[in-house]
Amino acid sequence: MIKILFTGKSDFNYNRVKVIKAGIEKLPDVEMIEYPIIKRKSFDLDKLKELDKEVDFIYIPPFRHRDVAFIKKHTSKPLIFDPLISKYLTKDDYGQFWKLPFKYLLDYIPFKKADILLTDTNEHRNYFIKKFKLAPEKVNTLYIGADTAKFFKKEHQEKSNSKFIVGFYGSFVPLQGTDKIVEAAYQLKDHSDIQFEIIGAGHTFKKAQSLAKKWDLKNIHFHGSVAYEQLNPLINSFDLCLGIFGDSMKADMVIPNKIYHYASIGKCVLTKETPGIKELFTNQENIAMCDNDPKAIAQSILALKEDPEKIKEMGQEAEKLLRNTYNEVAIAEQLLTIIRHFKN
Repeated sequence: MIKILFTGKSDFNYNRVKVIKAGIEKLPDVEMIEYPIIKRKSFDLDKLKELDKEVDFIYIPPFRHRDVAFIKKHTSKPLIFDPLISKYLTKDDYGQFWKLPFKYLLDYIPFKKADILLTDTNEHRNYFIKKFKLAPEKVNTLYIGADTAKFFKKEHQEKSNSKFIVGFYGSFVPLQGTDKIVEAAYQLKDHSDIQFEIIGAGHTFKKAQSLAKKWDLKNIHFHGSVAYEQLNPLINSFDLCLGIFGDSMKADMVIPNKIYHYASIGKCVLTKETPGIKELFTNQENIAMCDNDPKAIAQSILALKEDPEKIKEMGQEAEKLLRNTYNEVAIAEQLLTIIRHFKN
C-alpha cells in the first residue's frame, strides 16, 4: 500500500487533480489523504508533520509553485510537484516579458526542490529539463487523460436544431487562439447551416466578443462560463469540437484538457497541428489537424462537415484511444509506476 498526501493551497478540484483522484479511488493498492492549506498563517504545521509520518509521498497540485519550498521545509517524505505550467512560459505566452526574470525563479526554485517533477507532455518535459537545468531522471511525463465517468457519450442526445454545430470550450488564455476561431466563423458567415457555440470566459473573452460584434456575426453564440457538470451534455451536442490555435511556444507543447474530454465523449476534434498533440494523436485517424490560420480552420470545418462518415470514424478512434489508454485509472497507474520507480 502506498499512501500519498495531497497538500497545498488548493481545493484539489482542478481537472488534472480530478482525473488523478478518480483513478486512485479505483485502485486497491494506494490511499490518498487530502490536507489543504487554507491560509498559510493559520495552517496547522503539527498536523502536517503528523501526516508526514503516515504517508510515503507528498503531492502538490498544479499552479502551487509557491507552496513547494514551504511544504518541503516542514516534511521529510519525497515531494511530487505537478506544476502543469511554467510560470515563465505562461508570462511569455501573455507577452508580459518584463516579468520573465522573476517568473523564472518562481519555476526554478520549486522545480529544483521537488523530488519528482511531473509534466503533461514530453515536449513540456524536454523544455523543463533544458530551460531549468534539471536532472532528466526526476522529470516524468504524466498525460492528463480524462475521467470517463464524467465525460461520456450520451447515445440519445437530442439536438436543439438541424445546424452543424462547431463547439469550443476554454478559459480564453492566449494559447487557445480564440480570436482565430471567431475569424474562422467570419469566414463561414454565409454558411447559414453552420453554428459556432463558444463556452467559457477569461483573458481574451472580450476581444473575441468584440470581433464578433464588429463583424455582426449571427453564426456564433457565447455561452460564458458554465458549471463543470454542464460540460458533458454541452459537448455531446457538438458535431465538431475545436481544440487550440494559438501562436506561442506553449500552445505547441500542450495537450489541453478539452482534447481529452472531447475524445472521451467520442467527438471528432479539429485543432492546430503541434508537436504536443502529435505525441498521442494521429492526423486523420483519431483527430483532424490544420494550420492555425483562420482560413485554414474554416476550410477544414467545411471539409469535415461534408464527410460525416469521416467525422464519425475519427471520433470513434479518439474515444477508443482515450478509454483504453488515457482513462482515469490508467493515469493513476502511470503515476504509481513513476512513484515505484523512484522508490527503487
